[in-house]
Amino acid sequence: MNLYDLLDKEDKEVSLTFGKGLSVLLAFEGRNSELTISEIASKVSLNRAVTRRLVRTLEQLGFVSHDRGRYQLTPRVLRLTRGFMETRSIPQVIQPVLRAASHEIGESVSFAMLDGDEAVYVAHAFVPSRFTLNMVTVGSRVPLAPTAIGRAILAFLEKNERDALLDRLGLAPYTPHTLVERNGFGDLLSAIRLSGFSFTESEYVEGVSSLALPVFGRDSQVNGAVSIIFPQGQYDEKQLHEKVIATLSRCSSDIGAVF
Repeated sequence: MNLYDLLDKEDKEVSLTFGKGLSVLLAFEGRNSELTISEIASKVSLNRAVTRRLVRTLEQLGFVSHDRGRYQLTPRVLRLTRGFMETRSIPQVIQPVLRAASHEIGESVSFAMLDGDEAVYVAHAFVPSRFTLNMVTVGSRVPLAPTAIGRAILAFLEKNERDALLDRLGLAPYTPHTLVERNGFGDLLSAIRLSGFSFTESEYVEGVSSLALPVFGRDSQVNGAVSIIFPQGQYDEKQLHEKVIATLSRCSSDIGAVF
């Protein structure tokens, strides 16, 4: 996602340069840990001269460093998330709640929130001896439509917000394994609202299942979702309800009390 493209260029109170700088920072998402100026310029759709000035500014501020022409983020970028993490009590409250649920289930448990057209993981309790995916780390992002955690958020959004998101997503064939048209996807979200949880099998990653429950704040609005990921077929329906869903339900309620 290029943040700069989201800006209203006609709004005179908006700083386009600042938007370009944030887009450069986000160019390092995912596997793009080391990039050249040319690679960054291509990713953010800016010319090389402008990109170089932005990168050099970020370098002088200590947010990026370079080695032989390849740039990477420095730990200073963590300062940008500090306010978000602390105001939502993630280290003090949410992380211990996830660890307790993880210990009870015996699986890694994650908490994600909506960010634009994706879900972003903001907390994760990792169990080293259990199955996990490399993509599930704090700060990693997943699409909404094919993932259990994304659907658990989508299903419980206010109707106007949900419809606007579905319009943007379009819902063409969105994974190698699944094809859901707009009307059918709406029915799927209705079923999730009735059951209170979302469950997927081999829809985002072949052979992988996931189960997620929404997290509601004190205003009864959905603020995110908690989930686990496990090999397909690991749990039968009784185990999912008695062990996993029951524990994640308590976890969701405890986290929701923070918001």
